[in-house]
Amino acid sequence: MTAVRIQTIQIPANSCDADCMPLRHNKWQMDFPVTDPARIGIGYLVEPASFVFTPEPFALHDHHYTSNNTPDGARANVTYQFTAPAIVRDLLVIQHTNGITEIEGAVSDSGAPGSWHSIGIAKSRLVTDPATGTTPTGANMFVEGSTDLFVFPNPAPAKPYLRLVVHKTPLADGWASYRIYPRNDQHDPYTVASQNTLMTRAGQVVTP
Repeated sequence: MTAVRIQTIQIPANSCDADCMPLRHNKWQMDFPVTDPARIGIGYLVEPASFVFTPEPFALHDHHYTSNNTPDGARANVTYQFTAPAIVRDLLVIQHTNGITEIEGAVSDSGAPGSWHSIGIAKSRLVTDPATGTTPTGANMFVEGSTDLFVFPNPAPAKPYLRLVVHKTPLADGWASYRIYPRNDQHDPYTVASQNTLMTRAGQVVTP
């Protein structure tokens, strides 16, 4: 397991319009380690998922679109900050039946506007046509709670910030997701910073 951890996860305030953990808790940014397990909001997006899927609250859920199958990118985005520069090769996504088919990724040294470098658009391995690269549309595209893989075509050198934008969905006007886990180039998911993870002033991560 990689020593680099997720320090903060954030989505735009009020960017979900239907039942999900950020809306329930009115918590659109989560700084790890967790201090209040009863109110983690968007932190739910990277919490460990149950081994056997059972219906549970969404981590993301929205119905604002700029066109059919294209969510409003100003709302449908997630920013991860890591404890140190991290390579992000792909994503594990726990899908809702009306989930996500394409996710655009970008990385940054600072998270400031204008500093983002695209790592391309990753597409659902479960439903994308391997011959054409096209993603299908329609309702109930995924098995509820299925684990999907999204691989970025242009991985970049290690950076401390990652931004994901939901680029396409199979349903024309709504989407939801349970979990989105960034993984490194060794296929290890980044876990969250805990009380057992310390970061020195030099930016080195130490796990006692």
